[in-house]
Amino acid sequence: MSKQLAAGEPAVQSALHHYLQCADSPDSAANQDMLTAVLLSEVPATPLGSFPAIFNQALALGTLSRRRAYHEALQQQQRQKKNNRRWQAGLQKKRLALDVPCRSAANTAEVSDFHWHLASNDRVRDTKTGDAPRHWRWRGFITDYYTAESVLQENPSAGNPTAASQEGSQPSASSNAQPSTSAAEGELPESKAPAFLLVHGFGAFGEQWRGQIKALTAAGYQVYAPTFPGYGRSEKQSLAYSQELWRDFLRDFVLEVVQRPVVVAGNSIGGFISASLAADYPSLVKGLVLLNSAGNVNPKYTPPTEDPSRTPSVPPKLLVDAASQGLFLFLRTSVARTLTRLYPVAPGNADEWLGQEILRAAGDPGALGVFRSVFYLPKPRPLNHLVQDLFGGPTLVLQGAKDPLSNAVARANGLRDACSNVEVQLLDAGHCPHDEVPHLVNEGLLKFMNELTSADESKLVAHELDRETIAVS
Repeated sequence: MSKQLAAGEPAVQSALHHYLQCADSPDSAANQDMLTAVLLSEVPATPLGSFPAIFNQALALGTLSRRRAYHEALQQQQRQKKNNRRWQAGLQKKRLALDVPCRSAANTAEVSDFHWHLASNDRVRDTKTGDAPRHWRWRGFITDYYTAESVLQENPSAGNPTAASQEGSQPSASSNAQPSTSAAEGELPESKAPAFLLVHGFGAFGEQWRGQIKALTAAGYQVYAPTFPGYGRSEKQSLAYSQELWRDFLRDFVLEVVQRPVVVAGNSIGGFISASLAADYPSLVKGLVLLNSAGNVNPKYTPPTEDPSRTPSVPPKLLVDAASQGLFLFLRTSVARTLTRLYPVAPGNADEWLGQEILRAAGDPGALGVFRSVFYLPKPRPLNHLVQDLFGGPTLVLQGAKDPLSNAVARANGLRDACSNVEVQLLDAGHCPHDEVPHLVNEGLLKFMNELTSADESKLVAHELDRETIAVS
């Protein structure tokens, strides 16, 4: 089916026809194949997820218009109402609501249209970074990110961690032109210094790195702070959200947008996703920084012989729906209190803007579905296995010691004890040290980057000396 959807617009339109009618008329071979694909996608973790799962490639290529799909879905629903039928037997005793394909197509179009207008309004929105966000379509879905051009040549204090950490210099305005997307996996251009990739945590977004973007840019580095699909102002389609999906998002972002190796810094679940990126694609990552990262430490861990994510234990749908709606409502009504608790040293930094942005995102179409996906996440690999066994590169832990969500000091020390490549720096902060004490985090990040680049330069000098010695002999 993937080959058919990549064959061009006529093939895609034919596939859309079979998709919308597969539950009504499953007799034809084409409709049976499509019904099989729909049933595989319509699972408790991703209700109404069949259309984005099946047609995401066509959406990304532009061979399928969401509005055309929406129009044809409404027409098909009208025909179904005339026939007065609700259910159609599926395959292997599975049953599918007759209008699920139509509702999935219409829901995808509505969510997409909402976020398209949201992204359009971003052009005139005041941001905490001072620069308008940029937008990147990943697998056909809108995501945003924040960046600024390097000011190394304009700023005489560039490269000085102390000067840069005070955010004293304004970066030059950057163009909103998108970079080339021709980079192939593992083929990144040579660069003197890696870029900073800043990864937010659960419920947050790229703009929460407001205290780092200008400061790190003023030091002469390229800085990127993307927002995960399903978070912030990024699109919230009914996708199979997981550690692997967000890891793949970061991988593609580095390859297509950043186009150079990175030092990746992640907070909370963003720390775990950053470690996953470093572990599974180490050629893309020069260094890893974890800020109060999620993930357990298990020094006795042995990788399973088969992928545990292939056979997950699925909780009852009714229980998940009730729990997710209850927790979702609780979080929406307690954002201010929760943020103040997470910022124990500088609660004023958990300001009204941050709370309002989190509440705004929680009201987006599709937001509840993203929250529901948390209950279906596959069992994660231990953090120490990712950091040492798979990545093995330089790793810095900037740990807010007063994190109310865990025994942060013990967790940081436990990871250091389990991993020989980990350095720990405890900070007087809570769960989000990058936003609570940005000057301390900036100093740590720039010191870490300077050590990495100095080590690379030393290796390069040694390599050149070896070449000259060989040439003379």
